[in-house]
Amino acid sequence: MKIFQLLTIVSVSGLSLIACNDSKKETTTPEQTPVAVVAKDANKEGVKTEVTAEQVPDTIELLFAKKYPKASKTTWMKYEPVESDDMKMDDQYYYAVFNSEGADYTAWYNNRGEWVKTSTRVTGNANLPDAVNKTINAQYPGYTIVEIDKENDKDMDMYEIELKNGDKKAKLKILPNGEVFKRKEK
Repeated sequence: MKIFQLLTIVSVSGLSLIACNDSKKETTTPEQTPVAVVAKDANKEGVKTEVTAEQVPDTIELLFAKKYPKASKTTWMKYEPVESDDMKMDDQYYYAVFNSEGADYTAWYNNRGEWVKTSTRVTGNANLPDAVNKTINAQYPGYTIVEIDKENDKDMDMYEIELKNGDKKAKLKILPNGEVFKRKEK
């Protein structure tokens, strides 16, 4: 009988602890919410998780080392895309943020060990090809450039450019010849 009472007390105590833990989860403040969750909700981006080099699949790590032998200050991230990304939803991705010969880059790989793209930040429209500047000036007068990334994937080079004019925003992918490859406007 005493064993039964003891088991009952232990069971009730365990359930109380579980209930307390569940209630703590419900009262999580924004400051306690993981950054990846906040980023996903706020920007409609996928989940980014920093990983160690040991957590990156060997095929990706070897491909990266071969393609970027002078890479330094490398940080690896795992990325799970969302529908608004320009990525295959069935894949998970790894990307490396690194420096090579004084410039910062981001190289993307899918979970099958295939290189997807590499991008680097471009500062100012003076560093864009003339044809790209002409397209922006002709199609988006009054807009200012917020951010420019030069991307290279298996097929082509392009510039991803974010623009804004008051509440209006545009995100363009423009080929070096000035042709708009893709556009999103808000």
